[in-house]
Amino acid sequence: MFLKRFSGVVAVIALSVSGTAIAQTTNNYIYIEVGADSHGNPITLDLSSIKGTEYILLHKHNAQTVKTTLYASCSEGRLFSKRISLYTLTGRLTSDNKTEREIFLKPGTADAGSMEIVCQAAGIHKDYSTQSQKF
Repeated sequence: MFLKRFSGVVAVIALSVSGTAIAQTTNNYIYIEVGADSHGNPITLDLSSIKGTEYILLHKHNAQTVKTTLYASCSEGRLFSKRISLYTLTGRLTSDNKTEREIFLKPGTADAGSMEIVCQAAGIHKDYSTQSQKF
C-alpha cells in the first residue's frame, strides 16, 4: 500500500515540476526542490512530511533553516501557513510562530507548485501553479 502511494507521489512530482524533478534523500527523508527564494536558495518540499494536505517546506535564510508547515484546502484552491520555525545550522530552534495565515498563490512560486503536488497526491487534481488570485 505504501509503495503504491509512494509511486503515485513520484509520478505526480515528475509531471508537476515542468518535466524536471530534483530529488534528494537524507536519513529516510525525501526532499524535492519546488522553487527558490529571492536569493536563489532552493525551497524544498519534505515528501515524508505530507499528511493529507498538510506538509512542510524547507529553505535556508542567512544562517538559519526555515521550516514552514502548510495546509492546502485543495477543493477551494487556498493555502494556509500553520507554523513557521527557524533553526540554527546545528538544529537549535530559535523562533516558532504558530500564527495561521492565508497565503495568496502566485503562479510559478514554490507555494503554488508544492500545493499542486500535495493536492494531486491527495487525489484532488487542479493546476495551482498557473492560478492567480485577486487581493
